[in-house]
Amino acid sequence: MSWLKDVLRAAEVVRTGKFKAVTHGGVAHVDDTLAAALLHRAGAEALYRLNTAEEIARLDGDVVVFDIGDYFQLPERFVVLDHHGVSDPSEEPSSVIQVALAVGARPSPLVATLVHWVDLYDRYGSEVKKWAGPYGNSINHGVVKYFGDATPAGLVKDTKFLELLAEAFYSRSEFDLRHFAEAYKIAEKLSFTDMAERYPRTFQNLRLMLAASKDPIAAATGREAQETGFGLDFGAYALLAVPELERYVLEGLERHFAEARRAVEIVSQGRYWKVVSDCLVAFAVEDYVAPTPLWNALIDHGVLSLEQKAVVVVKDTGTPETYTAWRPDRFASVIDFRKLSGSRVVFKHATGFVAVVRGENAEDIATYVLQQLEC
Repeated sequence: MSWLKDVLRAAEVVRTGKFKAVTHGGVAHVDDTLAAALLHRAGAEALYRLNTAEEIARLDGDVVVFDIGDYFQLPERFVVLDHHGVSDPSEEPSSVIQVALAVGARPSPLVATLVHWVDLYDRYGSEVKKWAGPYGNSINHGVVKYFGDATPAGLVKDTKFLELLAEAFYSRSEFDLRHFAEAYKIAEKLSFTDMAERYPRTFQNLRLMLAASKDPIAAATGREAQETGFGLDFGAYALLAVPELERYVLEGLERHFAEARRAVEIVSQGRYWKVVSDCLVAFAVEDYVAPTPLWNALIDHGVLSLEQKAVVVVKDTGTPETYTAWRPDRFASVIDFRKLSGSRVVFKHATGFVAVVRGENAEDIATYVLQQLEC
């Protein structure tokens, strides 16, 4: 297991106390956000969010590269903790697990459980919800949205947020899962509650958060939670363990649900292309918008049916002139982006639910993707 050798190398670098850390820019995820917090606490002199090997290679000294890098050829002084280059997601744990091992983290049983699901969700996608019981993703969306928007690229300057996040990771506080209702009261402070009933799918996560503020177990184990991947998560625990995090998470959630509102506006204004093949349909937009709320907004507006096999293409936030192609998990048996090939394909997730493709515009990408997919 070569990834263990990389972890041991990273541990040696961390022990020197003189190193820099780098993860990808653009959209942040829970695993890289928590890993960033752990490396900052472990003494990283600087933390960066970069997207190309050329940018990373300019950094001097020892560098720990995490959640990005398996596709890069980097000098020996760079140690890479990543899992995206594997063909099978079971081969390597995600970056938060690799980094936690490298820094010698010893989380409490409750934190370890919540981070375990972060790891599995990152590797396997929301399909994991079938086995996750009450666990899933909810307030995590606010955590990662704050981190990603605060530093979309370059040097991470808002390190106070990372300090508080690491404090939550190392917290020994214990809470009964029903106590998580207190964390979900943050939903009542959001400015989008009036849209939750008007657009029930696009704002489904918000509706479930409001329900979780009264009964978190019921909200996290019902049919809708199973369908969306909603559940009790590290973000909810972090709010309980470190109340100072609330202002950051609240801002992140406001930004997260602002994307849902933008998805509603895009669909209601008809700002999308529809590309049709023999058995698939693709909806493509020239906006930086999360694909999941866009798909849900198409359903809320009656443009798309829940059972219609669809691909969503949106502008990618990581690299210029690239687009993200995404499909809902319900169509995993039919739509698999691992089938895509050619020099235009920048990235394919090991589970086939998302790919990043280079092209002139969203409609061009939608056509290119559908031509390579078979029903």
